[in-house]
Amino acid sequence: MLSRTPHPNDPLEGRDAGFAILETLVALAILAIALGVLLAVLTDGIGRQGRAEKLAEATLHAQSLLARVGADAPLKAGATTGTLPSGMHWHVLVEPYGDTADRKAWPAAAYRVTVDVLSEDGEPGGALVRLSTLRLGAKEADR
Repeated sequence: MLSRTPHPNDPLEGRDAGFAILETLVALAILAIALGVLLAVLTDGIGRQGRAEKLAEATLHAQSLLARVGADAPLKAGATTGTLPSGMHWHVLVEPYGDTADRKAWPAAAYRVTVDVLSEDGEPGGALVRLSTLRLGAKEADR
């Protein structure tokens, strides 16, 4: 068998030398794209976690405000608003439920209680959480 020993000055030996640089550049480009996608996914996940924490806090405050109506706060028609320590705004609306004939016929007064917890800017259309329920209370004396 004949075998050829490469000679350092052989012009055929240097032909494949450029492929190593090209392969390295392609590998670096693939790595850069993969790291860019990974960074975008991590950033999105952190943003979603922050929004979930904000919604959880708003929901807890809304439940607390809803529980107070009729217990700490009087159960009568009207609206109240306030600001939470975190900067979110809240709005509680208590309104009579049913029409006039229904309210006269029922043995107790029924009220629809709606609690909105709004974002820091306080835009009504930007409610983070809205909870609503019906509450029964004593009938008011006719005037």
